[in-house]
Amino acid sequence: MDARTLADRELATLPLLDMTEWLARKGEHDPTFRLVANEFGVITTLLDHGYFSEASERIVPLLGMKVPAAFHRLGLALEVKANGKKAAKRRFRSFTPAVMNHADLSDWRHAFKWEKRWLGLPAAIVLALVALALWPDEPAPVPTVNEPTVDTITEDEALAERLEELEQEVARLEQENEALQAEEATPEPVTEPPAVIPLTEVESLVSDKRYEEADALLVGEPKAGQEQAVGFYRLLVDNKLNQAEIADYAAYVETYPDSGYKADVLWMKGIAERKAGDAAYRETLAEVAAMEGTYWAPIAESVLAGD
Repeated sequence: MDARTLADRELATLPLLDMTEWLARKGEHDPTFRLVANEFGVITTLLDHGYFSEASERIVPLLGMKVPAAFHRLGLALEVKANGKKAAKRRFRSFTPAVMNHADLSDWRHAFKWEKRWLGLPAAIVLALVALALWPDEPAPVPTVNEPTVDTITEDEALAERLEELEQEVARLEQENEALQAEEATPEPVTEPPAVIPLTEVESLVSDKRYEEADALLVGEPKAGQEQAVGFYRLLVDNKLNQAEIADYAAYVETYPDSGYKADVLWMKGIAERKAGDAAYRETLAEVAAMEGTYWAPIAESVLAGD
């Protein structure tokens, strides 16, 4: 199983509620775990909304503590989603030997060890070529005096012939590998988007985290009265697909200052500014934290307190 597939599986199956309760129980007797339990609540909220980079960054201190292997599996899955397989492999190597060799991390050990099925074959054949080239020569047999002369293939000729066969096999496998990769990279057929944006269908796709499918429907004109909602979902999908700009969030707030989605948009704006190293993020998140009664207010307050 490749690392990205494994990461998706971990995020779908890890018992986050049980992990939260475990930290809470530990926190009853250990102040350090009490702080970690509060931080883990922020991490799970960020995860629920697809903010993998922030969640992966905030889980790092927890991975250095004595916690069940499930937390390390979550840390690896978040790092794959945030920064890719190589970064997750570096995080894996930072664990203690006991954690790396834990039975619950066997799938991760395998994911970091094995690549695509074809990639190892040419290397194995190259090793075979080297082995054949370095194989010690056998002593030539002493001919019998009265034996008739027979035309034979010398050892060097046989070796050269075998090397040529192996080289041809390498070339064949490389062609098959390229064909396989080209087949995997074949894009899905593009369907013609509707003229009027179906907001209900877009909302359903976003709820299922099928952002690319939602993106394909967000082309056209919104129905009358749905402009604010469509604009918000356009921003949210662009955010998930890393296509939104900070100016896009500002433009939405300016266009719809009384929108019911204002807290959500300001939250995305603040996180985008934080990623970009823009100090304005603190002012933006402070505005969100002041919006009492909204979902993002306590989360924004926690992020500011943790910085």
